[in-house]
Amino acid sequence: MRAFLLTVAIVLIAFVVKVDLTEGTLSLAAFYPKEGQNGLCEDQREPAYITVQTIQGDTIHSLFALHPAKVPMTFPERLELFYQLNPHLQIQALVPGENIKLPLSFEFENKCGK
Repeated sequence: MRAFLLTVAIVLIAFVVKVDLTEGTLSLAAFYPKEGQNGLCEDQREPAYITVQTIQGDTIHSLFALHPAKVPMTFPERLELFYQLNPHLQIQALVPGENIKLPLSFEFENKCGK
């Protein structure tokens, strides 16, 4: 009986740790240095975007076709920017009437002074 309870406890702890690490509830901010902490300042890519309201039947492809990018970029690059601007759309579909951000290009600006 003692071995059974020990096994259940180990499995439960392993499950909690796995879920904690995969779901991102463990804060990783402490493991990475802050921007500008070491005195170096690098240019960061900041996407330029527009906000559009979706309608019934919209897809990411149709929105990208209606609002083309200002500068040439590949579909995977634009899709990556789209999900950076709208992270909630990775786990849900487009909802009619929702305002979403569509990336148009990259703007390069120095954000260290902000």
